Amino acid sequence: MEKKGKGFMNLETTWEYALNNFSLQDPQKIALNSAVEFYEEQKSFNIFFIQENYTIKHPSGEIWDSNGEKASLYISIILLHYLNTSNGTPLSGKWISFKELPGGQIYIEPFRKRALYPFLKAFGSSPSTFTEAASKIGGFRNPQLGEYSMVVPVLPRVPVAFILHPGDKEFSPTANILYDAQASSYLPTEDYAHLPGLVIKELKVNS
Repeated sequence: MEKKGKGFMNLETTWEYALNNFSLQDPQKIALNSAVEFYEEQKSFNIFFIQENYTIKHPSGEIWDSNGEKASLYISIILLHYLNTSNGTPLSGKWISFKELPGGQIYIEPFRKRALYPFLKAFGSSPSTFTEAASKIGGFRNPQLGEYSMVVPVLPRVPVAFILHPGDKEFSPTANILYDAQASSYLPTEDYAHLPGLVIKELKVNS
């Protein structure tokens, strides 16, 4: 989990802490808990993250995408956090809001600025464009969450539900982003304020 005081405000410090934690863990246990492939001979993990496959070396923590490009510090932190935090708890299938995550109230404004508002701005007036774009990045409909709701498998055990409620002549469109009730078993809460922005970026590319 994220060490107190080492948030995304200082990416280098956050990455160093996550890397140290990662390097000390048993890779086989990581693989089991995170549902990620570990290749013993190559000493590396293969992990799918929003439309891209990444290779992560253990214990060095070096990360490359499928084109051999080094992953950004930002993405590296999220991937290391996922491998470090995952404890293998089965997903519940129950959806909760960001503020229901541990400490979610603390990060609620960053979440709104990084996730909800950009999502609404990009697709609030065009829900069909949103659902089509989401399907292109592996998203699937969840009718129980509404007509314009798509669940995007961001990481092997991190589904994120994006929901739009189209407006009408009287009401403006609204949006919501939900997580599995066991989300804290796979990433620190602060990361869930950042993830939707990365997904929305991909949605825009595919819209």
